[in-house]
Amino acid sequence: MLSILDTPCLCLYHHITSTPFQVPNKYRILLEENIGRTSTALNQIELDLLRTLPNNFHYHNPDDKGIVMLRRVLVAFSWYKPDVGYCQGLNRLAAIALLFLDEEMSFWYLVTVVQCFMPDGYYGNQLIASQADQRVLKDLMAEKLPKLTSFFEYYKVDYSPVTFNWFLTVYVDTVPTETMLQIWDSFLYEGSKVLFRYAIALFKSNEEQLLKLDNPSAIFSQIRRMGKLAYDPQRLSQIAFRELHSFPMRIVNQKRILHTRQVEAEQQEVDRDRQRYYKSRQHPSDNDNDTTEQS
Repeated sequence: MLSILDTPCLCLYHHITSTPFQVPNKYRILLEENIGRTSTALNQIELDLLRTLPNNFHYHNPDDKGIVMLRRVLVAFSWYKPDVGYCQGLNRLAAIALLFLDEEMSFWYLVTVVQCFMPDGYYGNQLIASQADQRVLKDLMAEKLPKLTSFFEYYKVDYSPVTFNWFLTVYVDTVPTETMLQIWDSFLYEGSKVLFRYAIALFKSNEEQLLKLDNPSAIFSQIRRMGKLAYDPQRLSQIAFRELHSFPMRIVNQKRILHTRQVEAEQQEVDRDRQRYYKSRQHPSDNDNDTTEQS
């Protein structure tokens, strides 16, 4: 575990200790009161534990101390936030916190990130806000990197499966450690708009190489590699904060509201279609009668 005086540990500690919803002994009580209970979230947590940070020796084996603590943090969070329960991505956020903070502080860190730093619904059941952010990113990409955006459109390359994971995990285990710490330092100071800054910076730093490619498979493979190859955090930060110029949070929020409404409307339509389908399966005779009457 790193010293609490190290960056970004000190920033983490400041945010966690200043949150108004932190309740003494709440973490211990959550674990004790829910012993023996089961849920879908708990089953998913067990499936994801060993897949969290597979290259970190703290999380190699089921009986490693890191895995034991990670399980408790995620289980407690699932009971604390039943509207979220568990979502892939939370495991990485908790795991990285446990490398800096003790177990209870890591729990409150997870609560702080979800409730204070990320938009509502980011880790909810339908991931509405997470989906909306991918559309916001495409808007910003079109503004900041129009040539690359046109290139992706020409080759019909959808990068959102990659960037969705970047955002959901706040770049944990998607970029080299030093770069990740730089991103987290900025994230804790400036909030979630940093997600967009660094995503576009990664694309900009790889723009020249991407534009040389001439088939969708090679382009997508390069996009998947971009994060792991970001070994120069200072250069990436220079692009993110100087070369990309202003990133008004007001504009980001406006785009988020617009796209969140669109995603919600689309999800509601999907839900209605699903209900109609299930209804038709439960009452096939109604459809048969309708067909008979029409004929």
